This record gives sequence, structure tokens and C-alpha cells, in this order.
Amino acid sequence: MSANNLVRSTLIAITFPAIFALSGCFSEDQQHSPSGFAIGPPPANEPFDDYVSKTSQQIRTALKATRFDREKAPFGKYTLDQVVSMRAPFAIGPDKDACEIAGNDQAHGKDVGFLLVHGLTDSPFLMTDIRDTLQSKFPCATFHAVLLPGHGTVPGDLLNVQYQEWIETVRYGMDGFSSDIDHIIAIGYSTGATLIGREFDSRRRDHRMTAMVLLSPGFAAKSEQAWLSPYVRHVKSWVGKGENSDAAKYDSMAMNAAAEFHLLTEPYRDGTIDAFDIPVFMAVSSDDQTINPLVAADFFCNKVSANNKRLIWYQGEDHLIDEHQLCDKVDIVASAAPEWRTLNHAHTAITMRPDNPHYGMDGIIRRCDHYDEQSPNSKCQTSSDVVYGELNLAGSASPGSLRRGTFNPDFVSMLDKMTHFIEVSLNVPGKTAD
Repeated sequence: MSANNLVRSTLIAITFPAIFALSGCFSEDQQHSPSGFAIGPPPANEPFDDYVSKTSQQIRTALKATRFDREKAPFGKYTLDQVVSMRAPFAIGPDKDACEIAGNDQAHGKDVGFLLVHGLTDSPFLMTDIRDTLQSKFPCATFHAVLLPGHGTVPGDLLNVQYQEWIETVRYGMDGFSSDIDHIIAIGYSTGATLIGREFDSRRRDHRMTAMVLLSPGFAAKSEQAWLSPYVRHVKSWVGKGENSDAAKYDSMAMNAAAEFHLLTEPYRDGTIDAFDIPVFMAVSSDDQTINPLVAADFFCNKVSANNKRLIWYQGEDHLIDEHQLCDKVDIVASAAPEWRTLNHAHTAITMRPDNPHYGMDGIIRRCDHYDEQSPNSKCQTSSDVVYGELNLAGSASPGSLRRGTFNPDFVSMLDKMTHFIEVSLNVPGKTAD
């Protein structure tokens, strides 16, 4: 690439609005430099409980040194212990009492392991509402979640991460279940879904691989300029910087992380990934402004050959599916939910319950990062009658009236459908594919 073209690419990268729909400009500080305590892939033979313990301590050390020792209340009311708990991987075994009452059988999760994988800039907290709901339905199951390298500490730790480290960590997660686990069901959100697919692709003969649940799967970035990120990262470190006051995730996006995401998605974008003959459940918003929903629809229709498959397509403002060749097993659900003041489904909304105390309708986090000016941002933060939606609605909404969605008004219904899908995948008697 010539010097002139490199400069031009850099200027485009500075101005394009949404590799991942971030905005804001803040001065350089400790959190935008590597912490020295970055999370990496765990050793292949490390017991999963040890991994959880060691990683939790590493997060604690990093956050204390870079945030809590330097700032007063960096995450609002959350203590250091609480932030570590939200960001750390977890391992939860069967609920023995509930399992015995349910019948201690495969229909209720006996010998079943769920692996949960979060998205880019996120943490395992984004998977906890799904975990808790499924645990109530499958009390005999084991639930594990990994923390992707570069996450959980400070955004600066994404400046040097490589996507192969993310895949290595997901591989560790799949291998981390005990030998008495006969079925592994992997659940991934956004980049986590992409990673699950890549790892499943490499272990097709593993009989324990039972099903995949892919939520807002990041098979391609929404931005048409995303291909520039592997080049631009050499001259520009950040797609965007935020305040990073969310206890559960980063608000800043490193250009390197965007570049590695782009490289990770190549087999999905060019269609070279082989078809899957295992059950697949997906949920996608037509209005998603972070990932390309049509690439996800193409994957579902053309790369999933199992009879037990289901795509929930949340239909919003963008009627992309009208121009797409529909296949069987697509459940079109209207995004608008007036009772929750939700206009459509944002990428950031799929995995969380409406009553989640952190991200729910009355939760602590209020996503107003698409308003650059103080007045509309303040109105968005404090108003009691804002509506929730994806960033494609920002231009049509009156200033300060729109928050980016952080909860799924259809969560209960989605989890009911997901539960049925899992039961069919486990060959539970009386359960058949829709």
C-alpha cells in the first residue's frame, strides 16, 4: 500500500461510523495502554476450576492497579470484588437438589456441558441471563464460560491480541469438561458465535459436539470499510474511545481487535467454511448495526444441513429478508415491543433480560454513546420516556430520545424456543424439531 493510500485509508477509518458503532474522543490514559496483566489462553492441561481462580485473580490485580488505585469509583457503585465477579470466567456444576427432584436424567441436563462464549469487548456477564434461565431448565447440567484473551482488564490489552488466541481459549473451554460429559452445547454471542463455529469446524469427528447456539453471530462486520482495519491498525490504535465506566465490558474498541475480528470471519465471508450437520439455533436482528445480518442468514440457509435448526429473525426497520431467498425453519418475529418502549433489536440487546439490574429497562447502564453533544446525551441518560433501539434509528428520533438497546424484550420467548431446540438436540422423548 502506498503512503498516499495509507493516509487515505486512515482518514476513512477515522470517519466511518460503525465498525462496531462506537464514538467519542477522550485523552490517552492508563486504561488505553497495555496493563501488563493481559489475559491470555490458558494451558491446555489446566483444570477448569484452576483457570477460573487464576484468571479472577489476574483481573483483580489488573483492575486494582489500573483503575481502583487511581480513580474514585471507576465503575460507579460497583466494588472491585463485584467487577471481578462480573468479568471473570465461571464454572457452575449441577444443582444436585434440583436435579434429583427433576429426575436426574439427560432431559434435565445430566452429563451435559454448556460452554458460553462472550463477544468482542464484552465479558461472561453478558451470558449470565441465558445461563441462569437454562440452569433452571437443565439443573443437572454443567455450565462453563471462558474469558477471551485481551478482555476483562483494560481496553489497552486488546492492542496486541490475535484471534488465534481467542480460538485457542474456546478450544480449551470445549476440552475443559470432565470425561463424564457426553454432550457439549456451545452458546456464543457475536464474536463468541464466530469462534464457536470455527472451533466446531475443526472437530467435526468429536462425538460430544451436540449443538451450537449462535446469538447475533458476528460472521461479517456491518461496515463496508472493515477490510481496512488490518492496514489501518499500524497507524491508528483506536476505532473509538469511551469512558469505560461499564463494570461488565469495555467502551473502547482497539483497531487491532477490529482487524483480528475481520481476519477471524474470513471463512464465513468468502463462503469457504464447510456445511454443518449438527443442530444450530440462531437469533439475528435485521437492523443490527455491528454485524451483517444477511451473512448470518446465508450461513443458516446454506451451511446448516441438520433438520433440527432454527433462526429467529427479529424484523425491524430494514426489511433485508424480503430480498433474501428464505429457507425453512426461519421464525420472523417483529422487533417492536411497545410495552418495553422498544422500536427494534440492537446488536447489544439479544442476550439480556428486560429486568436485568445492570442492562435491563431500569438498569444502571444507559447507552447514549451515539449522542456527541452534551444536551441530547444528558436527556438520553435521564429521561423517563426514552425509547430503545438500534443506532440506525438515531437520525429519525428526536435528539436525546433514543437509547441503544441493551435488553431483549423477547428474551423469555427466545429462551423457550432455545430450550425446546436443546431438548430435541438431546433426543429428549416426545420432543421433535419444529
